[in-house]
Amino acid sequence: MDLKSDADIDGSESFRRQGSFRKVLPSVPSADSQLSMSAKMIDRPAISNRGQQKAYSQYQQEYSIISEYNMLRKQEFPGIYVIPSAQNCLLWFGVLFVRQGVYQGGIFRFCIQIPEGFPDGECPRVVFQSKIFHPMISPNSWEMDLRSGFQEWRKNVNHIWQVVHYVRRAFYKIETKSPLNQEASELYNKNEDAFCENVKLCVKASQEQVYDLAPTDDLHYISFERYDDERHNPVRESIFKVKDNEDEPSSLGLSWVQPGSLQPFSKPTS
Repeated sequence: MDLKSDADIDGSESFRRQGSFRKVLPSVPSADSQLSMSAKMIDRPAISNRGQQKAYSQYQQEYSIISEYNMLRKQEFPGIYVIPSAQNCLLWFGVLFVRQGVYQGGIFRFCIQIPEGFPDGECPRVVFQSKIFHPMISPNSWEMDLRSGFQEWRKNVNHIWQVVHYVRRAFYKIETKSPLNQEASELYNKNEDAFCENVKLCVKASQEQVYDLAPTDDLHYISFERYDDERHNPVRESIFKVKDNEDEPSSLGLSWVQPGSLQPFSKPTS
């Protein structure tokens, strides 16, 4: 496109016919306006392409973690409860209620530590919050060995719900391959009675610690309170009331046809 001078524009008849459809370049800004514009550009924070990519990756990671938690909720594993931290999405709180087997009655708290590069990188870590006598749990760091279940963490193949399932299963089907607690492994294989005695001690300790104060101020930390009749009885009664109402037959108002009739939108006779 050819650029015309001001004289050509003022004297051009064709421009007068098409002037309403053309864009006129703005006038040259004054020195004061140039200084004002420069000041605004200096105050504006500069965002590099690397910074944008990092922020975008963070949003992708958060979306991936939300997706992982939704998949976990759909599994509905009995006796185990997990929730992400309110302060850090890479930290999840969990508690396991063992309902049968050698560890029956145990109430074991644990944390799932998700690596910063998730979903790429290494497998999440599972660390318990109290000492547990178990072949797969370190007696020093209280971390569970996940290598036998996840030798290599593969994106879009392995998920956190599988880790939760693995943790729950470890207390019902005990494995002693490559143990982190050598003493627990040897007793389980050679002296089951002694093994069970040690397990009973850690189960009893977990029950005594269930009402301990939370070690963090995180709002999503799973904590328990002793039963209070004034606070908890109304909730208990409302739960049983809903269950009783489920056994009652549905009212006629929920059906388009009166019982014993084939006529739609029928009403009971007065």
